[in-house]
Amino acid sequence: MSFLRLNHVSKQYGSLHVVRDFSLQVQKGEFVSLLGPSGCGKTTTLQMIAGFADVTEGTIELDGVDITRTKANSRGLGIVFQTYALFPHMTARQNVEFGLEMRKIPAARRRERVEQALALVHLDKYADRYPRELSGGQRQRVALARALVIEPPVLLLDEPMSNLDAKLREEMQFELREIQRKVGTTTIMVTHDQAEAMSTSDRVVVMEAGRITQVDTPLSVYEHPRNAFISTFVGKTNLLQAVVQPGPDGAAWARVGPVRMAAPTGAPAAGPVVLALRPEKITCTSAGAGRCEGQVAERFFLGNLWMYTVRSPLGDLLVSTVNDGGPACDIGQVVGLDWQDGNVRVIGESRGEGA
Repeated sequence: MSFLRLNHVSKQYGSLHVVRDFSLQVQKGEFVSLLGPSGCGKTTTLQMIAGFADVTEGTIELDGVDITRTKANSRGLGIVFQTYALFPHMTARQNVEFGLEMRKIPAARRRERVEQALALVHLDKYADRYPRELSGGQRQRVALARALVIEPPVLLLDEPMSNLDAKLREEMQFELREIQRKVGTTTIMVTHDQAEAMSTSDRVVVMEAGRITQVDTPLSVYEHPRNAFISTFVGKTNLLQAVVQPGPDGAAWARVGPVRMAAPTGAPAAGPVVLALRPEKITCTSAGAGRCEGQVAERFFLGNLWMYTVRSPLGDLLVSTVNDGGPACDIGQVVGLDWQDGNVRVIGESRGEGA
């Protein structure tokens, strides 16, 4: 039986449907991310789980108990807000202890649990500092310790790393996942950052316009996106307009401009289809080799990668190559382009789906 269950949950403000028919089952100890662009309904969904927003339709169950109408302060959930919401007049220790005081936990037990929580987030040496004396990453850790110290059945994270710089955000992604695995708390995180969702989650829930479009493991969402929106939102991709034709041997072929390839799994027997090909799945070869030729129109250095825009008979293609220390392609250079048939995906129609 699922630990947290959302059954056909919807949220409506007047005539505005913010969340529509959202169904999701989360197992105990699982880390699930709600991923999507601004305005897709992911934060509203988190607020309904927390009890900060009323549910218009549907139900929410926690460990078999219907909590749809239960007040937020009675749900016992741990929450880390985007702004961290620390009390500025309290030290890190006092911020973490606050929730235990509200629950009237005995003083000796409070001290023990606070020390454990601060050690878990590596802040035991900073316990007596005030929020203004801590870095952004340290303030985030205090907020996380405060949420975990009450031993909540579910931890809710609302864009927890959006206020951190890029390097610290990357470090905290791995640290957050390590802490969650140690504690084993069921966790729901809201984010618009696909790298953040992919690196931390057991499953990713991709949302668009208030609906679920795909629920899957990070690898499956990336490698097998269900529609064009997911394909372009989760990473970069090349969308190719193709026509599937039956071959003389009975095998179907897909033709994209002058290029012919084996029809991917899931393609129709015949007719037009949209295919997706990730930039890193395309190989630059010498001119005259590969499936077709193209001319490098732009290039961008990303440190570990080179990203190229290559003009080709298939249209402008994004191509990424690993920076292995070798020479990069020059703008204006003619290159061959090649890829494996198995790396081409069929993009289906958009549709909402629960889990």
